[in-house]
Amino acid sequence: MIRVLALDIDGVLTNGEVRFDEDGRESKSLFFRDIDAIFTAKRRGLRIALVTGESTPLVDVIARRLEVTDVYRNAKDKAAAIRAVAHDLGVPLEDICFVGDAPRDAPALELAGLGLAPADAAEEALAAADRVLGRDGGRGAVGEAIAVVLAS
Repeated sequence: MIRVLALDIDGVLTNGEVRFDEDGRESKSLFFRDIDAIFTAKRRGLRIALVTGESTPLVDVIARRLEVTDVYRNAKDKAAAIRAVAHDLGVPLEDICFVGDAPRDAPALELAGLGLAPADAAEEALAAADRVLGRDGGRGAVGEAIAVVLAS
């Protein structure tokens, strides 16, 4: 039974685009239905973790907005990060669903009990995933992943 949903940020929660204003401030956008789905999942008892290779102030902003306290920053080795999630939260790897989109996410997708990739993920992630979602990253993939997990 999946008890933890671990999400990459760029390309999963966001569409992977980064915008800069004239002062160099970075911005990203989240799909509101994905935000709603995360809060629904949390109400249903699913624990949410963010696993990202980034360590920018936007990671903290996103975590605060989603009310997620389990945040793994600078996770360039996503498989090691998923092992850390399992250890820190006291759950076996088979109880973790990881949603990733990039080539470096592939080992974590294979390691987690359930690996899901957005429809527009890199080929390596698509090949490593247990299931490819019908929605793109930043455009409903998280909501779809949550529906898959809650239905299982």
